[in-house]
Amino acid sequence: MTPQPISTAPQEDDQPLLLFCPDQGGWHTGVWFRGKWLAYIDGSVVLEPSHWLPVPADPPDVE
Repeated sequence: MTPQPISTAPQEDDQPLLLFCPDQGGWHTGVWFRGKWLAYIDGSVVLEPSHWLPVPADPPDVE
């Protein structure tokens, strides 16, 4: 998959996406919430992404 510009990202509250934030160390999982991109793991961290990708599916269970 090719990363897409952040302007094309779906802005649905609480839908996690992979967000590329060049000034914040690279890829982060984040969500759109009340007009801002926030880190999924810590909602107090505001992200400044330039590109995005959908979150990949979970791997199948290993038995």
